Amino acid sequence: MPAVIRYPGSKAKLASMLRQAMPDWMRNELRAAPPDAWYVEPFFGSGSAGLEVLEHASKSIRVWVNDADPGIYALWQSVVHEADKLLGYVWDFEPTTDAFHEFKADDGKSTGCLVRDGFRKLALHRLSVSGFGRMSGGPLGGRSQRGQCTIGSRWNPAAIQHAIFNAQETFRQFEHVRISNLHVRDVIRQLGGNCFAYLDPPYFVKGSQLYAYSMSDAEHLELAALLRETAADWLLSYDDCPQAREFYSWASIREVEIRYSNAVTSGRRALSRELVIVPPGRGGVEVS
Repeated sequence: MPAVIRYPGSKAKLASMLRQAMPDWMRNELRAAPPDAWYVEPFFGSGSAGLEVLEHASKSIRVWVNDADPGIYALWQSVVHEADKLLGYVWDFEPTTDAFHEFKADDGKSTGCLVRDGFRKLALHRLSVSGFGRMSGGPLGGRSQRGQCTIGSRWNPAAIQHAIFNAQETFRQFEHVRISNLHVRDVIRQLGGNCFAYLDPPYFVKGSQLYAYSMSDAEHLELAALLRETAADWLLSYDDCPQAREFYSWASIREVEIRYSNAVTSGRRALSRELVIVPPGRGGVEVS
């Protein structure tokens, strides 16, 4: 599925593992899911993995996507409920370095219009180096704006429209869709036994360098404690680091390698080793 927003650490390549991990009630189209069955993503970000999963999920489940970043929240609210208005901003916009710097300086501040907030978030990530948005050192093309990669090189309104309509159509297949702007703790505390959550928190090691809304070590530890106690089923992806292995020593951990488009080494996309973590004794995903 084409991406609506460029975003660091996108987990689209984990979608097949997520589909494998889905509980039976989430994948079974022959009978309705339990009335309180939810698919939940507390760190939705670009939605790359979640949207792919939802394409293969039973349409009788409920869907809850959340992000602590108010701009990401505004973007997905706009995609689902006001796509035409959002696209009006997209088609009218002319990418400039001045616009990039304005959007970067104002990121996280409300304009008073949710759709405009969502558009500005979308544009900021499309115009920034490697999709880092506010955390980017500068715009595509840098100061010189010379060469093939310039400020507007990733601004294609027709492609963005296609991605937005695809995402909107995916969400509209479900009768109940909730979009929220909460801290992860406030999401997990509401989850019951018939919930499957996919969590992709900001990285332990470089989270503060990549994300405007990262997490402290105390928050990462709190997340581990909440997941240990929740009745919900879940799958978690993390950067491979000693803290993650320590905090989740009670769970099942598998190492995976992912090649990211925004990390390049010697002309090739860099390979990153990450962890996929599930509850102890959990079936459905092979772990070691």
